[in-house]
Amino acid sequence: MIQAPNGDLIVSNNDAVNPDPNHPSELVEFTKDGQFVKQISVDPAQGGSFGLAVPTSGAAAKLAAVDDNQNILLIWTLKLP
Repeated sequence: MIQAPNGDLIVSNNDAVNPDPNHPSELVEFTKDGQFVKQISVDPAQGGSFGLAVPTSGAAAKLAAVDDNQNILLIWTLKLP
């Protein structure tokens, strides 16, 4: 779990305990108040979503997540408020 630059919490869920075939290996975002924001799948198979980081630099931040099934690092650029 990490805190995004906007204060939201992002959780890496590899679905090892309660697999959901509709949402495998997802990142889930919640507000500071616990409200669900969104989720994205990083791999079509269960068990892929693992590890998170948000390094910031200037007016942008990066969200990095590991896809453990494919052994790759996924990186997204985020716009800061």
